[in-house]
Order: sequence, then C-alpha cells, then structure tokens
Amino acid sequence: MRGVLKFLLSLMIGIAIIWIGFWWYAQARLQSGFQAWAEQQAADGWKVSYDSMRRGTSPGNAELTINHLVLTPPPGPAGQTIAISLPSVVLRIAALNPLVFHTDLPNQITFAVGNGVDLVLNAASIEASENLDPNSIFDKHAYPFRGGDFAATNVQVLATSLLVLQIAQITSHADVNLKAGANATAFASTTTLDGLALSPLLTRIASVPFDGKLAHLSLAATLSGPLPEDIGKLADKLDALPHDRDAEQKLVVPIVRKWASQGGHGNVALNLLLGPSTINAGGNLSFDANLQPQGTADVGATRLGALTTALTNSYPALQDDIAQAEAELSPYISNTEQGGQTLGMHVVYGAGNVSINGQKVAAMPPLDWDALENPPPPPVDAPGDGSGAALPAPATP
Repeated sequence: MRGVLKFLLSLMIGIAIIWIGFWWYAQARLQSGFQAWAEQQAADGWKVSYDSMRRGTSPGNAELTINHLVLTPPPGPAGQTIAISLPSVVLRIAALNPLVFHTDLPNQITFAVGNGVDLVLNAASIEASENLDPNSIFDKHAYPFRGGDFAATNVQVLATSLLVLQIAQITSHADVNLKAGANATAFASTTTLDGLALSPLLTRIASVPFDGKLAHLSLAATLSGPLPEDIGKLADKLDALPHDRDAEQKLVVPIVRKWASQGGHGNVALNLLLGPSTINAGGNLSFDANLQPQGTADVGATRLGALTTALTNSYPALQDDIAQAEAELSPYISNTEQGGQTLGMHVVYGAGNVSINGQKVAAMPPLDWDALENPPPPPVDAPGDGSGAALPAPATP
C-alpha cells in the first residue's frame, strides 16, 4: 500500500512539473506570438502601441494581458485613417482545455475616426476563441489554428454618444483544414445576427421601413478541395496592390484556377427575416473536366407583395425599379393563402446553358482562364474628358 501511495505521489509531482513547464512555455509563446503579430502588422503599415504587458500568475491559465492597446490601420487613398482603442486584451489558454486559445476583448472599444468624432462599440459580452492545431505547438512556422468561435451580446454602436445601431446577438463559427483533399472540407463558416435595429431617430430621419429592424440574418459558406499553401497571405498581397483591378485579377485568378483544377467546390446559403418576409438564397459551385463552372442556385421569398409595398411607401423613388423587377420575375412568382406573393427560382448552370425552373433562359459562354489571368491593358483615352474633343483640330487646307 505504501508503494502504491508513493507511486501516485510521484506521478502527481511529475504531472505538476510537466504542467508548470508547459505553463511557463505557453506564457512565453503567448508573449512572443503577440510581439511577432505586432511586428507583422507594422510591416504591413499598421501602427500598434500598448502601455504594458503582464503575464498571468494563476497556474490554471497561461495568460497575457495587454493594457491600452491601440491599433491604427494604414491610411486610405485620401490619407484618412482611424485609431482603434481597447482598454485591455487578455490572451489565455486554460489548463483543462489546452487546445483552445481565448481572446478576452473589453466591453467597450473606441474607433476614433477624426474631426473629433468617435464611434464606440459597447457590448454586454464579447468572447472569441480559436482551436489550436497540436502540430503547431512546437512549430513556430506552422499555421496554428483549426477554426474558432465568436460571440457578442447586446451590442451597441454609438457616434459621439448618439445611438446608431444595436444588435441583440452575434455568433460565428469557423473550421479550417489546410490539408484538405479534393473531397474534404477545407473551410466552413456560419455567422448569425439577431435583433439588429437602427436607432429610432435614424429610422425616422431616413424613413427606414420595418421600424429599422432586421430580425435575423445568417450566412453559411463551405469551400472544399486543397487550398493554396499561401492562401492566408492573399489578403496582405491584395492590400499591398495600388488599388489596381487588373493587378488584383492577375493575382487572384491563378489561385482560383489551381483550386478548381484540384477538385475545388463550394456552396453558400443565406437566410433573412426582414419585415413580413422570409428570404432564402443559396447556391453551389463546382467545375467539370474542362474546368468550366457548373452548379445550381435557389432564391425564395415569402410575402413579397407586403415587402415591396413597404419599400415603395418609404422610398417612392424606387417604385419604377421595383415594378420593373416584379415584371421580370413574374414567371417565378405565385400567390398562396399563407405567404401572399411567393418567389421561387431554381437556377441550373453549366454545359453552356442557364435554366430557371427547368426552362432555358440563356446560353453560357465558355470561361477563358487564360484571358482572365492576362486581362488586356485599358484603352488609352484621348486628352481631356476622353471624348477626343481636346485633340488638335485638323489643319484647314
């Protein structure tokens, strides 16, 4: 019996020593990881400042607190920028769940937009967490996350103390698998917003229908197939471009083409509760053996008449545009006792055709990847307004 107790005591001491070592290492990684992130942001043109950093003292959590963190993104084309101020941010990993990385955000975040105007985000709670990849724990160069969650409740946005917007709840979940094969999910995300409402003052001033409220919004997206190894750097590369559409196209199209050639496919779904209507939309995309896009899309809406009536009552200038849209969509609108006017469209595209509800509506030209990757240079305009009027007049004989 004494031997068993001695063994258990030794085991407990060994586990404690291992945890203390991991706890010390994890806190050091939190600090070095934040500093590396700040240096990367600075290299991308951001300004990152903070008053102090403090490591945690509880053995139950590896923790790092950053006090008075201020983030300033690069200036825009006109030189404008903002300053994002957070009183404190806590990065932590719990001992009982060491593969979940938590970011505790403050209940108030300030966005200084210039000219003495501040946007303030208040929330009852803001929680963010990311799932760590065990393979990245001792590899500083590996992408560390496999997805994560975000949740915020009772969110309010104020502009110089004036309430602008409030949202009852925001939730988001994402899964990432950078090693996904052709038939595996590489990225999946769902985001929902509930109880979104403009302030009553803005609703009255702008004549916003439905009392300025959006009951529910959800968006889900899935991408499958191998993702490019440097997909995480795509946003930084796009930001580095001088707002050149052709340059952005030359950068993005080869990535999409490679993804398509390796079995890439995806889908997206939208659900919206707006005023009297429920709106659903979704679609999927894949590629055939010739890398030509194919897939389906669905759009549905209930109580369409009540929705359009509310919009035209608030914005009479839209009446002609709405009437034209209703006329074009009339083949896909039906009347029901429960839902009033109901819209239902099922689109199928691919193999050179586009059909809606089983009827062909258009031919689908083939996709020329080479032309997309190498867009022609824009035409050279004549001096002046581009009409050629500023060109010298021909000499009179």
